[in-house]
Amino acid sequence: MKIVCLQLEPQLGEVERNTKHATTMVSELTPKDVDVLVLPEMAFTGYVFTSKEHIEPYLEDAETGPSVQWAKIQAKRLNAHVVVGFPEKKKKTAVEDDLVYYNSIAFVDPQGRLVTTYAKTFLYYTDENWAEEGPGFKSITVDGLGKVGFGICMDVNPYQFKAPFAAFEFSSYHVEQKTNLLLCSMAWNKGEEGDKAPQNQKSVLKPPMKRLLEDAQGQEGDSGEEEEEWEDDKETEEEALERENQALMFETIHYWAMRMNPFYTGKEEAYVAIANRIGTESGILFVGSSCVMKLSKKGPELLGALSADKEGLLRVEIPI
Repeated sequence: MKIVCLQLEPQLGEVERNTKHATTMVSELTPKDVDVLVLPEMAFTGYVFTSKEHIEPYLEDAETGPSVQWAKIQAKRLNAHVVVGFPEKKKKTAVEDDLVYYNSIAFVDPQGRLVTTYAKTFLYYTDENWAEEGPGFKSITVDGLGKVGFGICMDVNPYQFKAPFAAFEFSSYHVEQKTNLLLCSMAWNKGEEGDKAPQNQKSVLKPPMKRLLEDAQGQEGDSGEEEEEWEDDKETEEEALERENQALMFETIHYWAMRMNPFYTGKEEAYVAIANRIGTESGILFVGSSCVMKLSKKGPELLGALSADKEGLLRVEIPI
């Protein structure tokens, strides 16, 4: 199965610009290149909305909104499943104005039909400005894909950062459901990690994620050759920024892998595809690092990753 994660930098509220930009980014893809295309959380609207009034012009229904329409067009063009994040408005009752707002993702099949939506269950503080909690985590059976689960950003964290770190609510649910493919849309920012990880949780990663990250990025180790004395070894600003972004990517993927801990004690293998965004909104830095990992009793295996600060398409083939 060929998975593609689209990592982009949307501009807040510029839906037309963002959809056109995403179309350009995926234009190089053909049906033979992809079976599942995953986009970030609120991919075309941007993320940092401060109130219901602020987001109201950008709310979409799950069938005719611009985000879902884009997904349907691309799904049919690519003969692939597409996941896209969008701010959803949904009727609570038959009363016209009785609406509920969710931070959702739409899952569209290769025929361009909406299969299901999933509403974010654990809200980040920014979501609480306008959205309600979804009804709960979701895993469904999909022909050709197996048991597919969905996640949105804060879902992988402890509930409200108040639940015990080791509760692992999201990943525990999906282990119980025997989910074999997790599709996660993110607007993960530099401050989103929980800071309450007990010290004894720091060592769950095996084999070492640093080596896996270096392998995925194609980095080479020390050549063993001595530096010429005359060579200036002072780090340039560009090199310093690249080093900081590499560290940020490592920290982000390390944390995501840690939050998948229950899969490492289970009997079944699973895969997680994470599509995150980059850029800055209202001073909030989004950290990219979109990745695909294999999850098994051997630990997390990083199959591919993008940088923390650049747009791009991550292409990974997995044996499902």
